[in-house]
Amino acid sequence: MRSMMRFFALVSLLWLMAIPAAAQSTSSSSSSSQQTQQVEAPQEAPPPPVVAPYELSAGYSFRIFTQPTSARIGMNGGYGSFDYKILSRISADAEFSAAFRGQGINGDLSIYSFLVGPQIYPFKHRRKFTPFVHVLLGEGFYRNSYPAYGGFPAAVRTDSSFSWEGGGGLDLTHSPRLAIRVFDIDYAQTKFLGNLSQANYRLSIGIVYRFGQK
Repeated sequence: MRSMMRFFALVSLLWLMAIPAAAQSTSSSSSSSQQTQQVEAPQEAPPPPVVAPYELSAGYSFRIFTQPTSARIGMNGGYGSFDYKILSRISADAEFSAAFRGQGINGDLSIYSFLVGPQIYPFKHRRKFTPFVHVLLGEGFYRNSYPAYGGFPAAVRTDSSFSWEGGGGLDLTHSPRLAIRVFDIDYAQTKFLGNLSQANYRLSIGIVYRFGQK
């Protein structure tokens, strides 16, 4: 009888010792499985190369304009552009921009431009960040609307002249069709009201939409 009791006591002791070991083994196996899943989890693939031949872009522009008096003023406005890819790195770009500034008795000033020219993508569109440079030529338009003041009637002064701009920027690809124009910085020249040269600086940000198939 005593030997029987000793046998059961020994079996019980071994069983109690086996429970923590089994729990530890299960925990270790679960932790190892989670680590394996984390290691094997696939990374998010970058957007595929964009081959769309057309781009539309629009956004906000801030222009620094040198007036005929040589004083510089800041003007708020916007831009819109259309881009057609001729080759993998070269596109034809057409751009319209407008800028405005209220000056009280000095008039409500507006500057417009319509320019066309080549736009170059050194690394094509095969990266998430797409830099570009361009040189655009065309026509600039000047309009200043003066209010009636001190007995003088209201008046409007207008002019147009050859204009060009050169610069570049950076697009951030969001999806195969959409990109963010992080910045576009340009230096431009106009010749309004008989001035030989007027320096203009323009900073733009916007959205790019790519469409069409080759």
